[in-house]
Amino acid sequence: MIDFDPKFTEVVYLDIECYVPPNARQQGKSSMIYNPARTDQFVLGGVFRREFPGQRRMEPAWHVWNWAKENEKATLQEIYNYINESWKMIEGKTASHPDLMLIGIGISRHDIPALYVRSVFHHIESETALYETYFKTKIVDLSDVGIAFFRGNPAIYPLYPKTANALAARFGTRTRDIQGRKVSGKSVWDLYDLGQFDEIKERTAAEVEDAIEIASKMCSGRL
Repeated sequence: MIDFDPKFTEVVYLDIECYVPPNARQQGKSSMIYNPARTDQFVLGGVFRREFPGQRRMEPAWHVWNWAKENEKATLQEIYNYINESWKMIEGKTASHPDLMLIGIGISRHDIPALYVRSVFHHIESETALYETYFKTKIVDLSDVGIAFFRGNPAIYPLYPKTANALAARFGTRTRDIQGRKVSGKSVWDLYDLGQFDEIKERTAAEVEDAIEIASKMCSGRL
């Protein structure tokens, strides 16, 4: 049994944004266009927020951004340092205590693999160290957790991960347009092309707050 000692129970909520240039935005076999293994695509940055739920303590949101591809490495280094610092905050934990938890929407498919692959590309650390830092966390993807909240709809395959748009509608969170839909992550590329960087930062911060709200409602049963 895991001992959720308040001293060793830590969560990091996160949302990262990446950029895909116009000539690479063609739809392929998957609904996700971004591919971190492509050299023409890069991580713009993101928003992170630590919580210590057993202590009822949450830190302010931490932002890290770059607006030029040549600065991606520095951004990835800062993110790597932040996650390592998060691990250090629960130093002394044993195997009976929980591992560091990362929570967000779609992070197991997009955010964490992107951070790992781009960090390997830039030689931020050894592949072994990067794997230890990113993939030995407990990744709680709300797209998967949300499956149980969509029971009984014959039009939806029961075990298919839920989109951020579906979760936003189901849990009544804020980052949606006037039609009630969550704004697509692909809009970030257009915002970047227009130089509207503050809008990207605000949108991403709102995504993290949405994830926190959805996770809270899932835990409490409040819908």
